[in-house]
Amino acid sequence: MGSGPFAPAGYNRGLAGFDHANILSANVVWDVPVGRGRRYGTSLSPVANQIIGGWEFSGIYLYHSGDPLTFSVPGATLGNGWGTRPNVVGDPNVSNPSANLWFNPNAFAAPPAYQFGSSGIGLMFGPGSQVANLALMKKFAFGEKRYVQFRWEAFNAFNKVNLSDPNTTIGQATTGQIFSAGDARVMQIALKVIF
Repeated sequence: MGSGPFAPAGYNRGLAGFDHANILSANVVWDVPVGRGRRYGTSLSPVANQIIGGWEFSGIYLYHSGDPLTFSVPGATLGNGWGTRPNVVGDPNVSNPSANLWFNPNAFAAPPAYQFGSSGIGLMFGPGSQVANLALMKKFAFGEKRYVQFRWEAFNAFNKVNLSDPNTTIGQATTGQIFSAGDARVMQIALKVIF
């Protein structure tokens, strides 16, 4: 896609493909205050305490805005082994971007042979991403320093569809469409024995 040598001044300046204008990361660890030695349930029987006491909940929420999108013309249209970007000939925005159509492909046209296109780098943005990872943990003691640690973990716990970037090569049947996404929900259970 790059239009290396002989490009007009500033032609290759723009946002990097990993430039995210908005990023949020938040995490929480909560010792559920139920069980012996905690705020509630201090008088629980040993059996009840093993079942409902001493749980720990944790969560991580990650958000970032979409990747800057740069459009390309297929082939080495500059005649020197390099390709170029298309000309902007309309409004690339659509009212409801989706996997079926993230931008208006008719807003771009290939420039005449041997000419650089007018569209910039990072002209618009792809889909953002939101992921919540959750975990629940408890230690089951079976001696003074020995215990079994139980963990339940859910990655992308709410099964949010995080779309990948659309096809930004113009003039193709799939231009503007998205065919992949981030991982769906994954859950795992683990037991660890400490002795």
